[in-house]
Amino acid sequence: MEGYMAVRFKLGSYTPMDSDPLGRTSIGFFPRMTEEEAWEAGRGVWKLSAEKLPRLRFALVVAEGTVRAVAEITGSTAHGDRIALEGSLLGTGHPVYDAYIGKPDPVDTGSMNPVGYVALPEEQQFLQRPCACGCGSTSERDFLPGHETRAIMARVREHFDGSPLKFIQWIDTTLAGAAVVSGGKG
Repeated sequence: MEGYMAVRFKLGSYTPMDSDPLGRTSIGFFPRMTEEEAWEAGRGVWKLSAEKLPRLRFALVVAEGTVRAVAEITGSTAHGDRIALEGSLLGTGHPVYDAYIGKPDPVDTGSMNPVGYVALPEEQQFLQRPCACGCGSTSERDFLPGHETRAIMARVREHFDGSPLKFIQWIDTTLAGAAVVSGGKG
């Protein structure tokens, strides 16, 4: 997988809405818009690249050629063939925020497409994170190669007497119970 990247959403003019999938009464940019309002207007709903979506870490909301909001992406929701992002606004002191808020659109290519993707140099320091197995190494992924097996087997030894079969049976039983509670397939 290639490295992470940011997405830029370019807002159009303010437009009242009657039926918005996110429950908003308007979309688009208006003068004196707060960063919170810019994020709410800009976080969705857009046609995004399914291939690039898992690689997105930050979102920039741009209006009138200027970055109006900067957020860290925490999730997404599907609305038909379009996507809305979930995220947390960044603030003063965060390197990505400080580098882009109030500055010109970093993806200004002259394209009419309101969605643009860009690798931001300021993102690099956030790409490495501790391996989730607890080994103390860092990675751009949740686990270093093969370390997910290490983490699973440590739990099998600790909670299931070292028996992968007991672990699998426990998962099957737990999921079957969850399906009964939810009324559907787990």
